[in-house]
Amino acid sequence: MVFIQQAAANAGLGGNACDKNFTLNALVPATGTGTWTKSIGPGISVFAPDNHQPGAKVTVDQFGTYDFAWTVVNSTCSSTDIVRVVFHDLPAINAGRDTALCKGGSVQLHAVGAGTVSWIPEVLVSNPNIINPIATPDTTTTFTVNLTDQYGCKNSDNIVIEVREKLTADAGPDQVLGYLFTTDMNANLAHSYETGVWSVMSGTGEFLDSTYPKTVVSSLSLGDNKFLWTVSNGFCPVAHDTVMIVVNDFVIPTLITPNMDGKNDYFVLRGLATLGKTELIIFDRRGAMVYKNTNYDNSWNGVDYNKNPLPDDTYFYVIKTSNGKSISGYIVIRR
Repeated sequence: MVFIQQAAANAGLGGNACDKNFTLNALVPATGTGTWTKSIGPGISVFAPDNHQPGAKVTVDQFGTYDFAWTVVNSTCSSTDIVRVVFHDLPAINAGRDTALCKGGSVQLHAVGAGTVSWIPEVLVSNPNIINPIATPDTTTTFTVNLTDQYGCKNSDNIVIEVREKLTADAGPDQVLGYLFTTDMNANLAHSYETGVWSVMSGTGEFLDSTYPKTVVSSLSLGDNKFLWTVSNGFCPVAHDTVMIVVNDFVIPTLITPNMDGKNDYFVLRGLATLGKTELIIFDRRGAMVYKNTNYDNSWNGVDYNKNPLPDDTYFYVIKTSNGKSISGYIVIRR
């Protein structure tokens, strides 16, 4: 009869893993061959480079508690030892939603997670080791919260705090219009995250799009029209600016001095552009027509059909607009 000493199996130490991998640490058997097998566990186990290595790396496909058996066989004798490994998923940590604040302000962070935390950059938070510190960034900053759970597993998450500049509103320059009742606004926004809205303070006006800085405004009133441009960015106090649009009445001169000195040389109808195609007819005091322009462009300087200067005198005009309106009056030529 042959007596064979039974192989003594030692599976080493188990532990906790913060992923799906664990390096086993069985003792090399004095004699015989060792083999790893899964004893219990919720998923599939794969040993690398193979299951005969005492220090094999085991990879599982599901988190949970596993028992691995290290069996040493010596001829017809065998011995088995069990080691337990718990595979933990990374701890849950949520730094919160990205947000913004007005420059010079602060915001309280509200991370969610169980374990020990640390925030970076730590100099920009009131206490880097609590879950909900006060953050005071001066520029847009990414904050990272690191969490370590009871098993030593670590995870992290980020939150971006956007810092927005304090608001200033720019409604654009005032405008003076000559009998024009429609114009373009000329406001400006300093940043892409700002929004603005137009409103009427006095006079009248209808905006094509009250939220567009350079929108068209129509239905203006004669005289003063005052508008308010209000700018906001969702976090800073709103800012305001005003713009005045003055609409002058249609003005017809009663005197021209066409001596070509650059002053009052032409019969200029201020606001002519608003009338569309306009006809101008000039008569002398006897009622004879001396000048006619079917598409007047403010170019008459006291001449007749043949561009000869008319004598100083009082003349009469008839203005006919494209909408059928007719205006008549007198004009004095004095050189």
